[in-house]
Amino acid sequence: MEKSCKTCEFNFDGVCAGHGNVYEYGETIVDDSKLCDDWGASLEYFTYQTNHAPRFLRDAHNRCCISYQEFSRKFDDFKDGKPVPINFFDAIKAVYGLSMVDIAVLLDVTFGVVYRAKTQGFSSKRIKQFSNALRVPENLLLNTTTGDFEELERCKKDFFQSYDKKLHFQAMPEWKMRLANDISSAILHCPIHIAKQLSSVDHLFWTNGMALDAYTEDEIAFIHYLQKTSGKHTPVVRLEYFLDIGARPHMSMSTIKKN
Repeated sequence: MEKSCKTCEFNFDGVCAGHGNVYEYGETIVDDSKLCDDWGASLEYFTYQTNHAPRFLRDAHNRCCISYQEFSRKFDDFKDGKPVPINFFDAIKAVYGLSMVDIAVLLDVTFGVVYRAKTQGFSSKRIKQFSNALRVPENLLLNTTTGDFEELERCKKDFFQSYDKKLHFQAMPEWKMRLANDISSAILHCPIHIAKQLSSVDHLFWTNGMALDAYTEDEIAFIHYLQKTSGKHTPVVRLEYFLDIGARPHMSMSTIKKN
């Protein structure tokens, strides 16, 4: 979808209700392919954006880290092939498929160490540690954009030549075991072996309009488990799950009742 009179919130059945520089208020829209300086997203366009924008933008907007205006502008830049700033850990998840839980296990640190690095930036003593472990140049940790994805793909190849994901990321340090127990007893009410598998998920926002190709294997398993347990008569239509700095899980979801 493109920004035009056709996708503008001020298009009321072919009549302009805005104050732009193409049509006057109350004037009939004879060409809905035009775009004025008073354009605003219609519900259809907003839904399209929030379902099809890159995941890192959808997540940032959902967490209220960026305004809708910033979200929309960055989505336009991304579609135009322009480099868009991205949090380093969001880039690692997009390219490597690793969560903050995975990284904490890899570095043998608590989840809080990685959480602080994502939300507050890297401390000087941690830069080399993360750089060496993830096989990423130090400068990328401090300033990452979507224009760096090609370089990160090369780093990913080097990384997985050194680490076997199934072997290195299934370890259960004490803090992760507590997390798995919380998932089993309070969040999903599932067997502990399932909770251990899903304990690598750090943050997940999904609605039934979003494709699954931007999610990791464990995140997809998380979604599928909830879909299976909720039943076909009350399917899950919205899910939000995240870990706080202490690796405590929080989840909210919405279902819809079908006859």
